[in-house]
Amino acid sequence: MKNLKYIVALTLAVALVIFALTSRADDQKVEKPKPYPLDTCLVCGMKLGDMGKPCVFVYKGQEIKVCNESEKKDFDKDPDKYMKKLAAAEAKMKK
Repeated sequence: MKNLKYIVALTLAVALVIFALTSRADDQKVEKPKPYPLDTCLVCGMKLGDMGKPCVFVYKGQEIKVCNESEKKDFDKDPDKYMKKLAAAEAKMKK
C-alpha cells in the first residue's frame, strides 16, 4: 500500500512538472529568423550545395548559410564583417 501511494505521488509530481514546462514553452514566442536571401556562401562566395549540404545557423535573427563548419568558424571570428557583406548583397539585389 505504501508503494502504491509513492507511485501515485511520483506520477502526479512528474505530470505537474511536465505541465509546467509545456505551459511555459507556450508563453515564450519563438520568432522565425529572416530567411537567407543568397544562393551563395556568405564567407567564400561559392554556390551553396556544390560542396555538400550547407551549414545553416541563425545570427541575431538572420538565417545564415555557409559551405561548411570551418566557414562558420570564420564567420564567428568576425560576424559584423559578414553581416555588412550580406546587407550590401541585399541592397544590390533590390536595385
